[in-house]
Amino acid sequence: MPHPVIALVLSMTSTLGTAPSSEVSVRYDSAGSPRAEQARKLLKDSGALKTKIRVPQPVKVVAKDCGSPEAIWDHGERRITICYQLVDKVRTTMKGIAETEEVGSEAAAARMDGALSMLFHHQLGHALTTLNGMRDNEGQADQFAALTLAADAPKRVVSAAEARHLLAGHTGIDHLSGLTQSATFACLLYGSDPGKHAEIAQGGWVPAERAPSCADEYARVKTALGSMAVKAGS
Repeated sequence: MPHPVIALVLSMTSTLGTAPSSEVSVRYDSAGSPRAEQARKLLKDSGALKTKIRVPQPVKVVAKDCGSPEAIWDHGERRITICYQLVDKVRTTMKGIAETEEVGSEAAAARMDGALSMLFHHQLGHALTTLNGMRDNEGQADQFAALTLAADAPKRVVSAAEARHLLAGHTGIDHLSGLTQSATFACLLYGSDPGKHAEIAQGGWVPAERAPSCADEYARVKTALGSMAVKAGS
């Protein structure tokens, strides 16, 4: 019997979407404080907002100083906003976790890149959901995010799954809290290539009893939504 999250996807057909053909543009606005500037630099240097995923209509990604820790998809404006305050919150949270676990600087940096990539692809998932005429919700955004992240940044799949798992129990991390949601996201990422991404299962970021079904879960999501989450040149 399909997992409840997958059942939602199976109720849809791929005829909902328009063939993706447009590109995503990215802009980094100036920061209003040294802390926001640190977040702007971290986000830009990470390359997390770079994508080759095609979208049905042009989408603008704007990184900016907002005054609050948010990430928002505005369907009317066709715009994803990533606030420097949210980047800073993710940074400080991940830094605290790394210090508690005594993680090395290289591993901590990989986790941070994974967290920022996950944050962006989740918002891109919201964009792909509404631009393809579907009702927006967090689960749907995560399903698209798993597809686009696996296609667009396969080297960050493991670190993204780990970062989502670590952030799941922390409040104030926009749209990324929740252990159940984290496990489902990790399952889809693991299922995209169980051999290459074995660390996800080994790390316990997806429940051991669920791991064997993750390839099938990913395949069902890709069958239902894959034509709407296409990387340029593929």
